[in-house]
Amino acid sequence: MTIICEEMGGCISYGRPGSVQVRKIAEDSQFRKSRIELLLPEIGHGNGASFSVKLFALTVIVAVSLLASTTFELNSPGTLRAGEASIVNNIVYFPLFFHPSIEVPGPLYGVNFISSAEDPADELQYANGSSTGASFNRWPIYWFNVEKNQGNYDWQAQDRVILDDMAHGFQTNAILLGTPSFYRSDSGAVNGLTRPSQRGMFSMQAVQAATPAGLYEPVFSDGTDIPSPGKGINDNNVWAKFVYLAVNRYKPAGELASLHHLADDSGVTHWEIWNEPDLEWFWDGSLADYARLLKVGYIAAKQADPMANVLFGALANNVNHLSYYEEVLQIFASDSQALAQNYFHDILATHSYFYAWQSWYHVYRAAGVMNDFGLDKPIWLNETGVPAWDEYPGPIWDPISKLRATTAEQAHYTIQTAFYALFAGADAMFHFQLYDGCGNQPRGTDFPPHDGELCGNPAYPICAGDANGLFSNPNDAACFRQHPQPESPRANFDAFKLLTTFLTEVEPYWRLRPGGSDPYNGPQEWIAFYRPTSGVRVVGLWSRDGGDHIAHLEATGSSALMILPDGTTQKISPVYGYYELVLPGATNQNAPWDPDLYAIGGRPTIIVEQDTKKQMPKLK
Repeated sequence: MTIICEEMGGCISYGRPGSVQVRKIAEDSQFRKSRIELLLPEIGHGNGASFSVKLFALTVIVAVSLLASTTFELNSPGTLRAGEASIVNNIVYFPLFFHPSIEVPGPLYGVNFISSAEDPADELQYANGSSTGASFNRWPIYWFNVEKNQGNYDWQAQDRVILDDMAHGFQTNAILLGTPSFYRSDSGAVNGLTRPSQRGMFSMQAVQAATPAGLYEPVFSDGTDIPSPGKGINDNNVWAKFVYLAVNRYKPAGELASLHHLADDSGVTHWEIWNEPDLEWFWDGSLADYARLLKVGYIAAKQADPMANVLFGALANNVNHLSYYEEVLQIFASDSQALAQNYFHDILATHSYFYAWQSWYHVYRAAGVMNDFGLDKPIWLNETGVPAWDEYPGPIWDPISKLRATTAEQAHYTIQTAFYALFAGADAMFHFQLYDGCGNQPRGTDFPPHDGELCGNPAYPICAGDANGLFSNPNDAACFRQHPQPESPRANFDAFKLLTTFLTEVEPYWRLRPGGSDPYNGPQEWIAFYRPTSGVRVVGLWSRDGGDHIAHLEATGSSALMILPDGTTQKISPVYGYYELVLPGATNQNAPWDPDLYAIGGRPTIIVEQDTKKQMPKLK
């Protein structure tokens, strides 16, 4: 038996909560860390040879020498079974399946900025948000907009949106961030300049990204950070006080619920501690400062509501600091409170844009870091999307606009990012955002539709924007108010709606890349999910390169529902046991770092059918 932990080999991917398979993926080859422990009580060399495998991470690379029969057993609920083997370069790859004994419903879906305190939604906007099928609205509670004068808290704007979210059936992913200027600490590398926000609707000045004063003061008035019922918050730790007040006000059965006689279960349960702290324009403090910010926020939130879910501030996955999460956990590893306090977060949030496959990678990498520290937490991809260039306010004259896509490609991305992230083990997927908002441009930016002729005109210093939304902006928006069809849905709305309709209550199943000489790194992407409650499998298939491909998917029933990104559905029947599916070639090559990369695959096809075989499909 041979265990190989390097680029040559198949990947056993344990997608949380389950679904293990052996596969080979070229993009994974540069990430070679082995995170497994093999327990080998008995190794035989004939029929019936078996061994136990205990997985500590999502991905390990394994090659197994040829055995006549091999059984794999996982040391946790569920069973691994060897499927039909494939031989590549004298290495045997066993397709494996993980059938968990515990059903885990999911995923959760959300949309950023259905409404917010700075831009509250009207009834039409909430109706559009509801039509997506999302259950969460993600938006920021800016500390500097609540505490405008030291010691005086004005929650009116936030109250309104929290109440509106609940009235319209949304849960709130509340982001706590933004240091008031009078609490600025000099410990951070604050540059003092106003800078544009990266994500449009998030708007902060440099000083508001600074480490708050008093952050290293004890959390509690007894001079400690050790929680216990009834302890008071230390007023000198102003961040702890703000977090405590926010959570206590908006928690189920909290102050707002009492004021409005709401049901005991009505309130905010998910609290994110800052946004993209691995980007300097959101967090100017040190990494150690963010670790302290998260720890204080976690303790204060739990003191107000022990049932609160605290999110690690969503990672931008800054290419210059991809180890940010790991480094914060390393700080916590030496903290005597960390283990008892769940490493000061209940959920990890992460972001991914433009390059669909990266959504898999960012989730996979985060889960691998967790496993290194013996942690197993939900992972939320709570911002993902790609702006369109071929519709207002995008630069419709620039088809190679960097990091943008056509509206059709935008819809394809919406499906692919979800399939990739959820297969890697993400527990939630949030689209950024409902409307275009202001994109990456300053508030107030506006111009009429044009074909590039306004660029260079002093009256329009900014002549293009970001069409991120599932809907175009209304004509009274803060930016981009001149869309010919205001508040109209884009193609990505239909795609997102398909996810919330069909990709629900599922768990990862299997993944293949057929269509080429290498059966585990071919030009087609096939990703499957299984719905235990109904015995249905949901398969997404698309081309990874610029060529058109024919997929032959082995059927598991007498017919299936074929769904395209625009919502078109068709009942199809297999021919000699296989569905023949046309996968159009990919078209997006707008990646500035590699003009040959197809960052978004071709038009995806979704197949939904009853799964009677419960096995990897045989390739034709």
